[in-house]
Amino acid sequence: MKKNLLKTLMAVFIMVFFLSFASLIFAQESSADQKNTGTDYQFSPGDSWLLVQPAVCYITSVYKAYVYNPNTAAWSDSYYWRAYGGTGFCVNPETGTIVTAGHMVDELVANYVQFKWDILDAYIYDVYPDDYYNLTDAEWNWIYDNYKVEGLNKTEPDREVWVQFNTATANVPDNPGNTYTRAEVVSLSDRTQRDIAVIRVAPVTGRALSSVLIGDSSMVGVGDQVTVIGYPWTSDIGQDNPLNPTITQGSISGKVMYQGTEVLQIQGDARPGNSGGPVLGKEGTVVGILTMGTDETNNYLRPANDVKLLLGVENKLGQVDNEWRTGLAMFKQNHFSEAIIHFKAVQNLSAGHLLAGEYTAKAQAKMGSDVPLTSETVAADTTATTVAADTTSQSTTPTTLPEKAEAAITATVLVLIIVIPIVVIAVIIVLVVLLVRRKSRPQIVVPTTATYTPPPPQQITEEPSKAKAKFCPSCGKPVEEGTAFCPGCGNKLG
Repeated sequence: MKKNLLKTLMAVFIMVFFLSFASLIFAQESSADQKNTGTDYQFSPGDSWLLVQPAVCYITSVYKAYVYNPNTAAWSDSYYWRAYGGTGFCVNPETGTIVTAGHMVDELVANYVQFKWDILDAYIYDVYPDDYYNLTDAEWNWIYDNYKVEGLNKTEPDREVWVQFNTATANVPDNPGNTYTRAEVVSLSDRTQRDIAVIRVAPVTGRALSSVLIGDSSMVGVGDQVTVIGYPWTSDIGQDNPLNPTITQGSISGKVMYQGTEVLQIQGDARPGNSGGPVLGKEGTVVGILTMGTDETNNYLRPANDVKLLLGVENKLGQVDNEWRTGLAMFKQNHFSEAIIHFKAVQNLSAGHLLAGEYTAKAQAKMGSDVPLTSETVAADTTATTVAADTTSQSTTPTTLPEKAEAAITATVLVLIIVIPIVVIAVIIVLVVLLVRRKSRPQIVVPTTATYTPPPPQQITEEPSKAKAKFCPSCGKPVEEGTAFCPGCGNKLG
């Protein structure tokens, strides 16, 4: 019983100890996490493009078809149509979901006639080079009406959509699986509707994706500053042109109705190739995607809320984003050695992350002015972070690490004040119950030695009622015990 009681008391004390210090332990872990992640740092609007650019990609759509020649009753080899390119951005790195403009993947719908003419033109030039320049318009029309241009297993031509991150090449993919990643079209609202497409790539080990968050376009107002990220063409499409994502600034100049839906008009520099790219608001989230323009400075966005309606998948950041964001926060606060750790983690996850490589080199060059990361510097950085321009009305004062530790200690003291008296009372009750139970039970005395002690001899006494009666031998009358002479005859009793 004593052993069970001791075990019970031990378990109670361990539980009280854990509960009393759990809040302090968790507070210390939270402080350590903040030390390592720099989550208190708030990026300025000027930094927002650095967080988003790794999620931006170049989209290349090409169409492939086979020509059926009725004169030879044979199908040709495949013919590629021109490469059509633009911009997209990843919204879920785990599923590989990417958003772009609808016309990035529905070019064939709007230009099928031109597509068929171009394929037939290339085929006739290859098969009948001597007749090519002598064909009349009527003969060309007969070719168009009687020759078939179809896909491998269907009437429609085959569509291929390819994705490139970082530096891209505007051409038909020549090294699939290396820099190009094949994508499938998940959902499409073509250019006659909302002009939005959702495509998907398979995430590959060593090439983890970055992502960007979609904001609320209903909160955007005329005059708000925006940032356009995309791949504008540097020269005629079709050449092997190295393309890099560019950053341009602009502003919302109006909200107009187009084909029954609202679009946002922006004033800013955007060119062919920017279509499908993200446009960031002052919070650093996507407020729209670039879809069309009247010239290089007047362009229109499909609002981000339209994208959400079509998306059908969770919009989230990934591990690459967390490491990149943390490293950039460390870099901005002059913790260069800590920043390098996170930049290298990014490169391990995504080997082609150009900005991580660029900022690793910058951090190494600044190591002479490195500020070691300690709890004191984290607290100082928290109070000195850069905030957005409109934080006067919306900002909240962040809780520093000393304040959090003080709150945790206060909570621990309160827990001890409440729990310890309860435990003491419980222990007293247990002890009282144990003592009462011991007194109510018969005690068994266990001899301390092995010496045998015989029991004391028992004295046997006869009861008086069972003694024999006496009679006088002379007259026969009864006499009492101890009488010397018979009272009846006077005879001496022997």
